[in-house]
Amino acid sequence: MGFPAAVGPSTNNDDYTNKSVNTGIAGVAPGGVTTAPGTLVYVNTIRNAGNANDTVTISASVVPAGFTVEVSTNGGGTYTTVSGGGTVLLPITFGTSANINVRITEPAGNTVLTGFDTFIRVQSGNSPANENSTINRLYTGFVRLDKTSTVSNSTTNGGPTDPVPGALITYAVTYTNITTGFGDPNNVRLTASNVVITEDGSAPPNTWGATTTNSGTPTDSGTGTVVIVSPTKYTDTITTLAPGATAVFTFRRLIN
Repeated sequence: MGFPAAVGPSTNNDDYTNKSVNTGIAGVAPGGVTTAPGTLVYVNTIRNAGNANDTVTISASVVPAGFTVEVSTNGGGTYTTVSGGGTVLLPITFGTSANINVRITEPAGNTVLTGFDTFIRVQSGNSPANENSTINRLYTGFVRLDKTSTVSNSTTNGGPTDPVPGALITYAVTYTNITTGFGDPNNVRLTASNVVITEDGSAPPNTWGATTTNSGTPTDSGTGTVVIVSPTKYTDTITTLAPGATAVFTFRRLIN
C-alpha cells in the first residue's frame, strides 16, 4: 500500500510503488522479452489535506506503450480504464484519506528485468492547480543472474586457459536485485526473499557433472548459504536480497 506523504528520489511527485509480474519471464535470459501478458494491482492512498471537502480527478499522465491502466474506487469491485485519457472522480472529506486500486496490465513482448513507470495523477476539484503524482512501477522480473566460467590450466599440457584434464574451471554466478531503493522509507520497495540458486551439472544443458569433479569449497560473497547437495549439484540460498544488492556465488570444478 502506498503512503500519501511519500517522497521519492527528488520530490513527492516521484514517489513509487514497485511490484513485479511473475508471468512470461520464466526461462527468459536477460535481454529477452516476456512471453505472456502480466497484470498487477497497486493500492494508492489519497489524502485530502485541504480545508474543505473535495472531489478529486484521477488520471494516468504517463502510461507505457501498450499498457492498460484501470482505476477502482470501491476496493476492486469495478474498474474504469484511464490509460486512453479517461478520468475517475472521487469525493474525499476534508482531513481524511481514501484508497484506490490501480490495475495495470502489460502485454507480452516487453524486455525482461526492466521497470515500466505508470504515473497516476490526482487533481483537486477545489483548487485545480493543486495536484500530485505517484509512480506505479511494474517490473518484468527483478532478480538477475549472470553466469561466467574461466579455465585455469597449470598442467604441463596445453596453454594456460586450455580445458585439458587437470585444469580448473571456475564458475561465477552473479545475482542482482535490479530495482531501485531511493527515496524515503514510505516508498514501496521490492526485496527478494528466499532466493535459491541451483547449479546441477547433470541437468541439461549442463554437462560438467560427468566430466568434472568438485574442487575446494563453494562460496558466496554476500549472505547466501551454499550447500553441496551431491557431487554434481549445489544450492545457494539467499534469505533476503535488498534493492540494488548484488553478490557472487562461486564454485570450482576440476576437469577429469
